Amino acid sequence: MKKLLATAGCLLLTASVAQADEKYSHFPSLDAPTTTVALCNLAAFNQKLQTIAKKKTLTPEDMVKVHELTYTLENAVIRLKKDLDSIAVDLEKVHKASEHLDLKTIQSSGKDYLTATSLLVTPKECS
Repeated sequence: MKKLLATAGCLLLTASVAQADEKYSHFPSLDAPTTTVALCNLAAFNQKLQTIAKKKTLTPEDMVKVHELTYTLENAVIRLKKDLDSIAVDLEKVHKASEHLDLKTIQSSGKDYLTATSLLVTPKECS
């Protein structure tokens, strides 16, 4: 019980310090300016998160590391959400155009849709 209380106290102290520092700066994170960068960051940082999360117990340092990792993961997810929102719009245009036999829209929006989704389904080489 004492160990649990000590761990909780460390977490609260760490969270308090981190929260106070948030006014000035967050943990460093990687931006996701492109879909490829977002996917590469997801792959790399998911692996780091998995390594920590599969432990039977986590130290306060592990918890802080998870918190730090989430900043880069959130950037990647935000980028992919924007990409998927745009992809959904293009796909809907193609869908509606197919109902109206609109070849021009099928070709133009179809090209945009296929280009964007190819970034998601084709394996990328991350550096």
